[in-house]
Amino acid sequence: MKNLEAEPGGEQKKERGVLGYRIENDRYVVNVRWKDGTETERHFPVAGFDVVDPGNGNKHLGSIKGKDALKILQDHAGEYDHEEFSWRNFL
Repeated sequence: MKNLEAEPGGEQKKERGVLGYRIENDRYVVNVRWKDGTETERHFPVAGFDVVDPGNGNKHLGSIKGKDALKILQDHAGEYDHEEFSWRNFL
């Protein structure tokens, strides 16, 4: 499912969410256009990563596999602004 964003004037639409990805040096490099139109690259290990709570002394909350993280971004990135997205929401 693609998320679309209306451009000023309402004629063109820009896709939101994952625009593409590649693997470099055992890391996913994911190009994302967020709900607010911000475009960023997210980098994370193919093998996965730990998720911690920085507000609680970096307490370990869980882990996400790289392939699962890619799927999370593909399914949900277009629903979030860049600043509000957190891996903690998907544990």
